[in-house]
Amino acid sequence: MEELKRVVLAALLHDIGKFAQRAKRPYSKDMEGEYLTNYKGKAGHWHTVYTDYFIENDLPLPKDIREDRSKVARMASAHHKPNHDDAAEMSIMIADRLSSGEREEHAHSEEPPSFREARLVSVFDQVQMGRHEFNPPGEWFHRLVPLDPRENQFFPIQAKASGDPDEYAELFDSFMSDIKKISQDLPFDLYLEALATTLEGYTWCIPSSTYKTLADISLYDHGFTTASIAQALFLFHRNKGTAPREKDEEDKFIILGGDLSGIQDYIFGISKNSGRGVSKIFRARSFYLQAVVRSVILSICQRIGVHGVCRLMDSGGKFMLLLPLLPEVQEKLSVLEKEMHGWFKGRFKGLLSMSLSWQTTLSQKDFEPETFRKKLDQTHDALEVAKLRKIKTAIANDGPVITEDYDEREGGNCTICGYNPSDLECTESIAKKEGQEISLCRECFQQIVEIGANLPKKPYYTYADKGDIELFDGVHFSMHAKPPSHFQSVLAMETPANTPGMAHARIARSLPSITEEELMDNDWFSALDDENGEIPLEAGQVKTFGMIAAKARKKTGDGLVGRALLGFMKADVDNLGLVFSMGLGDRLSVARFSFLSRMLSFFFSDYLTTLCEKDFPDIYTVFAGGDDLFMVGPWNQTLVFALRVREDFAKFCGNNPDLTLSAAVMPAKPRLPMRKAAALVEDWLDKAKDSGPEKDKLCFLDEAFSWADMRDLMILGGNFEKAMEEKDRTRFTPSFVYRLLEYQRMYKRFIQENEIRFGRYLSHAHYDIGRNIVDPRGGNQAEVDMLYSIFAVGAESRPLLDNLHVPLYYAINRNRKE
Repeated sequence: MEELKRVVLAALLHDIGKFAQRAKRPYSKDMEGEYLTNYKGKAGHWHTVYTDYFIENDLPLPKDIREDRSKVARMASAHHKPNHDDAAEMSIMIADRLSSGEREEHAHSEEPPSFREARLVSVFDQVQMGRHEFNPPGEWFHRLVPLDPRENQFFPIQAKASGDPDEYAELFDSFMSDIKKISQDLPFDLYLEALATTLEGYTWCIPSSTYKTLADISLYDHGFTTASIAQALFLFHRNKGTAPREKDEEDKFIILGGDLSGIQDYIFGISKNSGRGVSKIFRARSFYLQAVVRSVILSICQRIGVHGVCRLMDSGGKFMLLLPLLPEVQEKLSVLEKEMHGWFKGRFKGLLSMSLSWQTTLSQKDFEPETFRKKLDQTHDALEVAKLRKIKTAIANDGPVITEDYDEREGGNCTICGYNPSDLECTESIAKKEGQEISLCRECFQQIVEIGANLPKKPYYTYADKGDIELFDGVHFSMHAKPPSHFQSVLAMETPANTPGMAHARIARSLPSITEEELMDNDWFSALDDENGEIPLEAGQVKTFGMIAAKARKKTGDGLVGRALLGFMKADVDNLGLVFSMGLGDRLSVARFSFLSRMLSFFFSDYLTTLCEKDFPDIYTVFAGGDDLFMVGPWNQTLVFALRVREDFAKFCGNNPDLTLSAAVMPAKPRLPMRKAAALVEDWLDKAKDSGPEKDKLCFLDEAFSWADMRDLMILGGNFEKAMEEKDRTRFTPSFVYRLLEYQRMYKRFIQENEIRFGRYLSHAHYDIGRNIVDPRGGNQAEVDMLYSIFAVGAESRPLLDNLHVPLYYAINRNRKE
């Protein structure tokens, strides 16, 4: 398999010379005759000699491939002048073209002088679903900056797609600084993942080609998908003992699709909802499922003998892997599926299942965009069929009765999950650690103690033959406070932190914790302590849902006021399946597909985590990734957060009206069972999507509002909140505000139900305002004007009055004394 390592690494780096060339780095002058092409007497494809120099001189390599440096440089640099009898070189050359969806290479000359100024055109701007029209070269492009969620530079900007050519040199210097931090002691697979992360961080924004083409495919996505195709193509032809050819219509590839079913039932299906330990389990369960999916992918790669570049997509419990179409591969997948169904049945008792499908096969020609889109649709359709049979093989082999752990239930079921047997040792341990007298199974104990408690403390993860938590196929997961230094039997090592030299894991992990400032403040200390029971408060302690709800209150001269309510938020991208299937039409190449799925995952996982940490520290992430999220926070903050997410998502997509987001925010008491809250907010999200011909709405108080209307209502709610705070000046007493609610109810019955007697709402409101609110001295004139604009006389419509209950709900609950 040593040659496969060289093929994958060379394919991943085959165009790195474009980055180096634009940064004006050195190149291998002595290799011009070997790699440069000739077109009408002019030398072309100069980036190949820059690629050669980079690999020969700049690239740190791990020990197990260091002696092959020149072979890797040759494979990577020869993709425009390959040895046609060499399967490795031909695999990379063909994969290079298939990645971009090119039928043939028309341009043999090098890029024009402006190639250093050209910038990456946003693929999101090209999505067209009826409301948006893309006109090349487009209006939105990405700046030449590292992909860092802590900075907002990754958002596309609306301008001509050009920039300062000197920016390449600065970016390349930072790239070299980080790439040198990759440990050369790493095994090849760990090195490859760390290298891919570093490449993504710096080449995500670099156009792979700017000559006679729309510069919309990033150098990273082109390189990664080239490696994916080259790996499968090389394995297919090595098995046959032949070298691939450009004109070949034989099926050679499999798209293996995977889909984890039952995610929300598993995350939210617990019997106990409150307490110190329990508050950690929801995020821990979501994280645990990501680890389970990762173990399945690692098992597939190990058994088939492929490297991680096979992942075309991997987010939100779904994945697509590109594999060679070989009989032994299909046989191994059949065996793995049988074992996997059995494992899921035994571990999750049918609550969770993983579906696999590998019916979709491709030829080289099928990577052309007009055909590739159809192959993706076939994969999705096959997965939907596979989900109907879920653990069919396990039931066929073992029968429908679940016998696992049957003899271990003398102590009763676990209090948390309700289906696993409780474990005495775990039960006693949780009582000591968390002060909770609850019966726990080992799985829930691990999720609370080893995952939930460690998420803020141990940001480095390993998957190995041995470890703390056993997953599928003997893969064990462990968390570490510092980067591991021993790699024996380690299959993967990654971190959600921005640690140069390490593979990055896209995991949304925001967990609100108690701060030193809160402990020093008497009001907040008292509020949090009331929710903590007899256990002393500590800085850094993960907040319970009761504590998070308490943060919905606000400090006044009289202490804390406002209702301690949670806001349960669920959101997802509208019509995402259609976006992938139809949004790019016949331009959906494998590289553009990679960009769309990868960047959406970046937004929902990396960016939203950073957003919470910076601006919304009391928002708890249950799950966020792929294209959706479920968050819990103080109800008022969650509303603001929802508006911010919608605003930033629109900006992230270049304000494309065909890429929208729908959401629901449901306020509730902190002791509402999570499973009930999840079901209700799901219904509200459906209402947001189904309330009219257009989606792109927010459901609040069981009503759907446009995002613009909701923003206006929040501003009005803030005005009412301030007026109630300053009631001595404004005369906005609680009883007056409640009367306003009654006037609105009268108005609705008059307008919607045609009950004439309720037409008195307007005269009653004006009498009330004139008698009880108007200050002859004009001290509250702004508030009076606000009321008269809402209860306008002679107006044809009263949009603010239609939804007045929303801002009044906001103001009342922000000022209520408990």
